[in-house]
Amino acid sequence: MPSGTAEGLLHGRRVLVTGGSSGIGQGICEVLAREGAKVAFTYQHNAAGAEATTALVRKHGAEVLAIQHDLRDKDAPNRVVAEVEAAWQGVDALVNNAAVSEAVPFVLIDDDEWDDLFALNVTAVFRLCRAVARGMLRQKYGRIVNIGSIAGTRAIASPVHYAASKGAIEGMTRSLAHELGRYDILTNCIAAGIFEGGLRSTIPEHHQKRYVDSCALGRIGAPAECGELVAWLASARNTYLNGAVIILDGGTLA
Repeated sequence: MPSGTAEGLLHGRRVLVTGGSSGIGQGICEVLAREGAKVAFTYQHNAAGAEATTALVRKHGAEVLAIQHDLRDKDAPNRVVAEVEAAWQGVDALVNNAAVSEAVPFVLIDDDEWDDLFALNVTAVFRLCRAVARGMLRQKYGRIVNIGSIAGTRAIASPVHYAASKGAIEGMTRSLAHELGRYDILTNCIAAGIFEGGLRSTIPEHHQKRYVDSCALGRIGAPAECGELVAWLASARNTYLNGAVIILDGGTLA
């Protein structure tokens, strides 16, 4: 298998990122491309954002696949992985970033809203991990990075269904780490704070202010800052970090 070299931490690696048309996902895609990866990413509706991400990846001379799918559809994860495998003969790393959130009080969350959020934030992640794991097991190598949230790690003001979904991602990460680790498939989770773009628009202004006031760095994160950590976790340089939940919030929960 190719490994990170002077040409880039991820030189030649084939990486699939979900939700890559904006926010953290877009920042992740650009950093991965800069580090030499071939970058495939999914998006649902944001065609303009997908074009922007494609341009950012190509700016670094990297190959790119933009794949439009609603990952809530039962067969979509398998189709996405199959498309990447057909183009590049495999997937070396999966970054589960796609997610939704909505600032709804607990007593007003109805069953359909709960089910819809879990379909993307949890069930799609499970299906994508299962789909890529088959190929990773054959090649006896793989990296899975799940983008969680500090809302799933600590008791903070956040929508209940969103916090529950991100807590589920942490549990899934730890279990996958035990089951797949012996095959050199390492699974880790980033418990992200608030970052520019993406889901930030769903967070009320007073919660954002409280976050910034509590943050040791006194600011919102930049998507590329998450991308830097993802790039290392997704690379062959990471040989022993497995099953970890890494808090990336500028020191807000410190």
